[in-house]
Amino acid sequence: MRNFTILVFASLLSLCVRAESAKQVTSNAEITAQTPALLCVDQADNRIWLFDPHATGDRKPTLWSYPGEEQEPLKYRPTDAKRVKIDGVVYVLVAYHGRVQLVRFNDKKCVKELPAYSSCHSAELLPNGAIVTANSNHGMLRLHRSAEDFVDLKLPYAHGVVWDKARECLWAVGDSLYRLSVTEAKLTIEEKFALPLSPTGHELFPLRQEAKLLVSNNDALFLFDIASKTFERISELTEIKSASQHSDGTIWAMHPTAIKGGASWQSDTVLRVRPQTPEMRYRHPGSQFYKVRWWQSGGCVSCD
Repeated sequence: MRNFTILVFASLLSLCVRAESAKQVTSNAEITAQTPALLCVDQADNRIWLFDPHATGDRKPTLWSYPGEEQEPLKYRPTDAKRVKIDGVVYVLVAYHGRVQLVRFNDKKCVKELPAYSSCHSAELLPNGAIVTANSNHGMLRLHRSAEDFVDLKLPYAHGVVWDKARECLWAVGDSLYRLSVTEAKLTIEEKFALPLSPTGHELFPLRQEAKLLVSNNDALFLFDIASKTFERISELTEIKSASQHSDGTIWAMHPTAIKGGASWQSDTVLRVRPQTPEMRYRHPGSQFYKVRWWQSGGCVSCD
């Protein structure tokens, strides 16, 4: 009888675990590109988090994390994270100092891992499955075809890369803003645009629908209009590390602030910069964010 009771209990426990697992997958499946959530690169514990900023309380509920909250954090420091899709499947592309990973969203399985420079600051997925990384201190873009097969292109102060689906080209920011062509074998610079104020580009991220790029340097945050090839200053805040557009059209940024135990490039807050008033911000005490962006598709025009 005792053995039977143990067997029944074990079976019920197994069912509960499977039900909880199924519930999690269903929950993840319900998170679309329009879900008002923040994708956060948190260097406090080297995790990528997806938070609901509208929830009550200081520590917002976790919608998703990589590695999972029950798992040990990775030893590599993350520097960027983007939502991407391959054949209708959602992934998170994560850049670290020293490597880049492609993580399937639903089950958090790392399906691709490639070595990168130790100064890797950002990454972008290309339509053919190759990945481009921007490596700041090394001043290099790297086109990764596989772990052993890659080519480099010198690009001073390389900090950000964005694939432009509409124009089938790559944008990169470093000491200038660059437009590049991409083939299986190499990256080629086609155009170069001087950054306003100083050659210290950092953030590069597209608007959701308009053909414009968010570009930051040490001095301010700008919008680059691809058609007119002009910059518009939209925030006087300096040293902005990341910026993105909410589905309602507002623009938000991660601006470094003094936080306990944090570095000069980190913050626990994301704030609205356009419109600037009334002031709106979301804070997550205990975090050391490097980049925070609204959960959305990549590319200059939304594909969802």
